[in-house]
Amino acid sequence: MAHSDRFVGKVAVVTGGASGIGKAIAARYIQDGGKVVIGDLQTDKFADIIDELGSDNVFCCKCDVSVRADVDAIIQTAYDKFGGFDAIFNNAGVNIFKDFLEFTIEESDFIFNVNYRGVFNGSQAAAKAFIAHNVPGVIVNTSSINFRCCGPNTTPYAASKGAISLFTRGIAVELAPYGIRANCFCPGCTDTPMVGKIARDRFPNYTAPKLAIKRMCRPEEQAAVACFLASDDASYMTGESIFNVGGWGIA
Repeated sequence: MAHSDRFVGKVAVVTGGASGIGKAIAARYIQDGGKVVIGDLQTDKFADIIDELGSDNVFCCKCDVSVRADVDAIIQTAYDKFGGFDAIFNNAGVNIFKDFLEFTIEESDFIFNVNYRGVFNGSQAAAKAFIAHNVPGVIVNTSSINFRCCGPNTTPYAASKGAISLFTRGIAVELAPYGIRANCFCPGCTDTPMVGKIARDRFPNYTAPKLAIKRMCRPEEQAAVACFLASDDASYMTGESIFNVGGWGIA
C-alpha cells in the first residue's frame, strides 16, 4: 500500500540496497510511487527482493561502489530500465568491530574504499548525470551517529562517516547552482545485519542507557528520514546531516 504519491514518475538508485536500511529505503521509495535500481554485491538476495517489491518497480544489479565503472553502470541502468534518474541514495557501507590497536592499515583502507569512496563515486556520477539531463536531482548519503559520538571498536568507521558528512556539505555548495541538493542522514543503532555480536551484546548496558528511546531503530524508521530528504518536502534543505538516533545523549 502506498504511503503517498510523492515519488510517482521518479527513479532512484540505492546502493547497498539488498538488505538493512538500503532495502528499507528501496521499499519506501516504491511505496511512495517511485521506481528503484538497487546496486549491491549480495546478488543471492536479488530474486527475493524482486519477488517482494515487484519486477515492474525494482531492478537489481551487482555493484561494487568502490569501482567507478560499476556505479556508472547502475546509473545508466536507471535510464535504460525506467527511463530516468532523479535521486541517489549512497547507502552501501561496511564496518569492522575491532580494537584500534589491532587494526591494520589494510582494514582501514577497506572501510574507506567502500564507505567514503563509494559515496564519492555515487555522488559525482549522479551529479554528472543530473547535469547532463538538466534534472534538479537529489543526493542522500548515509552517515552515522558515529560522526557525532564515537564508541569503542569503531574508529576507522567513524572517521569514514565523518568524511561523508563533511563531503556532503562541500558538494551541497558546489552543486547548488545546478539545482542539485545533497544531504546526509545519520542513523543510530539500527536493527540490521550490519550490527554484529559485539554491538548487540553491549547494547543493553552500554548503548541503551544513552538513549531516550531505549531500543534499536527499525530500518523502516531510517528509510522514512532518508526518503523525506529525497522528497520535495525537503526542497529547502541541503548540506545538512540529520540525526535519527533515538535521543542519543539527551537522556
